[in-house]
Amino acid sequence: MMNTKVLWWMSIAQFLAMQVWFNFSAILPVVEQEWGLTPMQSGLIIAFFQLGYVISILFYSFSSEKYNPKSFLVYGTIIAGITGLILSFFAQGFWSTLILRTISGIGIAGIYVPGIRILSHIAPSHQRGKVLGVYAGSFVIGSGFSLFVSGLFIEVLGWRGVVLLTSIFCLIASIIFFSLKLPPIEGQGTHLNWKKIKQVFNKTNLLINGGYAGHSWELYAMWAWIGPFLVFYFLQHGYTEETAMKYGNIMGAFVIMIGGIATYTGGRISDHLGRVNSANLFLMMSIICSLMIGWSIQLPIILMLLLALIYGFTIVADTAIYTVSVTEINDPDIIALALGVQSVLGFTVTIFAPFVFGFFLDVFNWGVAFTIIGVGAISAPICMLILGKIQHHTNLHQGNK
Repeated sequence: MMNTKVLWWMSIAQFLAMQVWFNFSAILPVVEQEWGLTPMQSGLIIAFFQLGYVISILFYSFSSEKYNPKSFLVYGTIIAGITGLILSFFAQGFWSTLILRTISGIGIAGIYVPGIRILSHIAPSHQRGKVLGVYAGSFVIGSGFSLFVSGLFIEVLGWRGVVLLTSIFCLIASIIFFSLKLPPIEGQGTHLNWKKIKQVFNKTNLLINGGYAGHSWELYAMWAWIGPFLVFYFLQHGYTEETAMKYGNIMGAFVIMIGGIATYTGGRISDHLGRVNSANLFLMMSIICSLMIGWSIQLPIILMLLLALIYGFTIVADTAIYTVSVTEINDPDIIALALGVQSVLGFTVTIFAPFVFGFFLDVFNWGVAFTIIGVGAISAPICMLILGKIQHHTNLHQGNK
């Protein structure tokens, strides 16, 4: 029987912790002007946050097989929260922010995969799509909420106050994780051998992770830049800089936070329609949005809001599907390792995606930048179509008959 109390408290804590994920993107237009940063430099700072995440995720994944993953939830939130506090008081330009955001990425990596490890251990297989969809949803809503906080409070608190506030939320999350009475997960002391390595890198895993990588390429570039894009959109429609910052960040927050509903919905749909069919549905819809939105600056506000919300929903709805798929096709003793490999492969592309977006924005315009990430994401449905042809040879859930 699934302990829903554990699920909801873990999700609340992750919501608070994820405030630090986009708190830099939320203040980006202000610090670019204050420090004279170029879009390429801003993209590098965003990319190095992802790099910090990637270089530490394998450590957390290996260690989650040997030790109680609860400790990583606590330590990760402490590292990310304290780093945010330092940034809010002492950051003075490109290099200091780059270093602090990298360390923050190292800390925040200790939350999602160890949390998935705990929940996949206690959730019945027929409920995993829904359960992991809720946890992934708290990730999405929490990270998007920092844009909402910026839109509401940046005029009152300034950008440093926004970073401070979101970092305090992250530290509150560490207290919640520490206080949680989680079910015991015995460290299995799993030792790597060639057979286990081959299983993690077999064809089915690689196709799932290829889909996840294409999905992540599109998702994290969009998430990083949707706030600044919407600020630009409001500026082009005649709003003052302060008003454009407010409305752009609030609208961007809702675009990201709608993904919290989307991950739950996507997980539920995949429980009924199957993993591959559901992933392909959402992938094709989000890619179409990527190819459209950057060229749609002249749209009326109501139509831009509708397009952006559809984009925000479809681009994240398949997130939990890849995670659930990995838990279904791998033996229990290597699930955490398999999830870690998935995160590394997926998040490695996110190191480059925000920077590539910033480069094409710097050289060309918003339309070209969004088009590039949409074209790059086409690899994901290709992987899913190939997976669909062999899924009947696996334990992958294919839908209710």
